[in-house]
Amino acid sequence: MSTLYVDTINEKTSGNGIYIPGHVLQVVQSTITSTPSTTSTSFVDTGLSVTITPTSSSSKILIMADYGTGSSNSSNGMVTQLVRGSTSLFYRGDSYTNSGGTYGAGSFAHLDSPATTSALTYKVQYLTQGSATTVYFNASYSGYASPTAHLTAMEIGG
Repeated sequence: MSTLYVDTINEKTSGNGIYIPGHVLQVVQSTITSTPSTTSTSFVDTGLSVTITPTSSSSKILIMADYGTGSSNSSNGMVTQLVRGSTSLFYRGDSYTNSGGTYGAGSFAHLDSPATTSALTYKVQYLTQGSATTVYFNASYSGYASPTAHLTAMEIGG
């Protein structure tokens, strides 16, 4: 039986290493343990953001998030959105209450095709549907303080 020992393996054409399309090239994650709240009916930052620099312009970026949600005693709810820089990638309703406070969990996954090798910053923003309702991002539950929200960016080789 033979054993092969190497110090490095370089791709013949670029010398930047082995590049395999469809594989995870890097993972970056950020977390928060705070519970920001707002009564704004315009999107504001939650404090949850992540920056990633793609190694190839053909790469895709998979963004995943998980967090708690909450609304005060009113008849409105929370809407969250994912932005890249100042560009909204999508938004959705996360929490709704009808004459009572509500708490829950939110999560999403989004596959982005930014077509660049420049640094990209993704962040989660939120708003309330009505200014009489306070909404809570990364809401804590009774007896369980300091929950953790995550935002993960994975570069997928294209």
